[in-house]
Formats: sequence, C-alpha cells, structure tokens
Amino acid sequence: MQNKFTIQDIFLQYGDDYINKHNLSKAQWKVFNAIRTCGTKNLGYHICTCDSCGEEYFGFNSCRNRHCPMCQNYAREKWIQKESSYLLDSKYFHIITTVPYELNEIFLFNPKICYNILFRATSESVLQLCEDPKWLGAKVGITSILHTWGQTMEFHPHIHSIVTGGGIKNNQWVSCDKDYLFKVQVLGSLFRGKFLSYLKHEFENLKLNEDICDIKFFNKFLEPLYKKTWITYIEPPKGKAENVIEYVGRYSFRVAISNERIKIVEDGLVTFEYKDYKDDSKIKEMTITAEEFIRRFLLHVLPNNFTKIKHYGLLTNRNKKSNIKLCRLLISRIIINDFVSNISKKFHEFKCEKCGSTKFTYSFNYNINRLCNT
Repeated sequence: MQNKFTIQDIFLQYGDDYINKHNLSKAQWKVFNAIRTCGTKNLGYHICTCDSCGEEYFGFNSCRNRHCPMCQNYAREKWIQKESSYLLDSKYFHIITTVPYELNEIFLFNPKICYNILFRATSESVLQLCEDPKWLGAKVGITSILHTWGQTMEFHPHIHSIVTGGGIKNNQWVSCDKDYLFKVQVLGSLFRGKFLSYLKHEFENLKLNEDICDIKFFNKFLEPLYKKTWITYIEPPKGKAENVIEYVGRYSFRVAISNERIKIVEDGLVTFEYKDYKDDSKIKEMTITAEEFIRRFLLHVLPNNFTKIKHYGLLTNRNKKSNIKLCRLLISRIIINDFVSNISKKFHEFKCEKCGSTKFTYSFNYNINRLCNT
C-alpha cells in the first residue's frame, strides 16, 4: 500500500512559502527542485518495451537524486549487489563516532571540510588501534558511511563504520576472538584528539562567526572539548557475513526521513514518527510546522560531489580486489551461497502483465509533449 504522505507533498504544498522566507544554497536548491519534480511530467518520461511480446509501458522519469527518498531503493540494491562480492568469512563490527553539539555551527558553515575531517579522524583512529599489538595487531578493512541526522531530523553528524573482525599481519590472517576490537573509551579519546588537531590545522580555511574568528578565541572555544567525553560506540558482530551488507546498505542509502514515517500533513503542520532512544527506543510522534520540517530536511543536503561512503585499510579502492583475494586465501574459505543471486532477483520484480517476461528495453524522452500526444 502506497504511503499517504510524502516529502514531495510537503515540498509542493509548502515549498514556495519556505523559499520566500529562506535563502537556499546551490546544493539545497538542486535537491529542493529534484524532489518537487521527481516522477512528474517535468522530468519527461520513459517507455518500457517487453522484449518478448512488445507490450509497452509508460512512466515518468525519477530525479535520481541521492537525497530523494523515492529514488534510493534501486541504488541501494545495486550497491549491495556490488559490495557482496567483497564479503569475507569473518566477523564484522559496527562502530559509531560522533562529535559534540558545540561543533554543529562550525559543521554547518564548513560542511565539506568538517565531514572530511570526521572521516579522516575516524578511519585513522580505528586503523591505528587495530594495528596496535595490544588489541588486534593487524590491518583491517573499513567501510564508513556519513550520517548527519538524528531521529527527529536535528543536525547530528556522525560516522557509521563497518570493520572486519580480523586483518592481515605479515601475510597471515589474524582473527578477533572477542566481542570487541578495542575499548570504546580508548577509541573516543584518540578520535577526539585527532579530530580537534585536524580542525585546528584547517583554521585558516574555516568560515567562523565573529566570536571565534581569531585563533586565540578559537583555541579557547575548543579547550573545553578536550575535557569532554566524546560519544563512540562499538556494536558486537551481527551474525552471518551477508547480513552485514544488507545492514550497511540500509545505512548507506537512507535520507533524513523516509516517507513511511510521515503520518499527517495538514494546516501547515507535519506529524511524523521517531524512535526515542532515551526511552527504551519507544516509537513516538512529533508535530512541527511544515516550515521547520523543510528546514530540518535541508540541513542534511551534502555538498555537491561529496562522497558519503568511503573505504579504508584493506578495502581501499586502489587495492581492494587484490586484498580481498589475499584475505580469502589466508582465511582458506570463501563464502558460497545464494546471497548474490537473491539480491539480483530484486532488479526483476517488474513483470510484463501480458506475457510475464522480466526482460525489457528502455527508451527515455525528455519532451513531455510527445507523451501528451500519444
């Protein structure tokens, strides 16, 4: 059953009022317009022709914007299919690193710089601790995903990292025999130091408000953050290796809020569901103005061409294939199952109503007048 309310509905109904009151960045404008026109005649149409019987189907084109909740399913399944070929017969750990709310304003004014620092500080901390003989003592593989929101769409930048529960040292596979790679307190302390050090290094390139635009005031502003406990989390292994790819896929292609969570849109107000982690993860509802809803959603628009999924260590793109082959030889076992084929089936759910075939030829046209005259 199709959801009754969508983000597109909110943008169409209340978007004009919002842009009359607020200035949007170029990246936000691009997302704003993409969501409003997704699946409408404004983007043209495509013709899907059955290869078996020639039956034709018409549909409006989607925007394919990574911030659009209506365009993520195909991208997610395609990514899962690709990444499943790199699975190892190993444990996988889920690690979360986040920054204090005091840094939110700096992030919002300097998203690209701060997000890159967040990735760097996270990956270097995990790799350094894993290679320490006190812990694992080996080089691991990391897939890191950037998220910038909490359950209520407030700004909350953090990194989800999926880390192999083992690594390579001296051409030997070293497996983690515990439910943790290292102590979470140690990770938090190291991550904090690296992040603040890199942030200071970028001082000359940062856009800052008048209160901290001087290096002395900037350092004074950061000083209390060295004493504060930074929240990090290490989740135990999540069962079978193939479950990890599905799990990462869900995290990788989420947007700030899904259409399914939107319950009511009326009288300038939006009511949506959220999970309250402070209250035993109970499902609750929150009502805010449509203006505030749009503001919160656009907070999470990423800079143009910014990569939100990055790989490190054994999974670095340059040496990924060769490293995976070596790991599998050292582990002496390769995962053999129907996982990849099961994922592939998701691409062929659409069937011809006339003959039942799943093979189609697509043609795209961006002149909507032709469809109107068909």
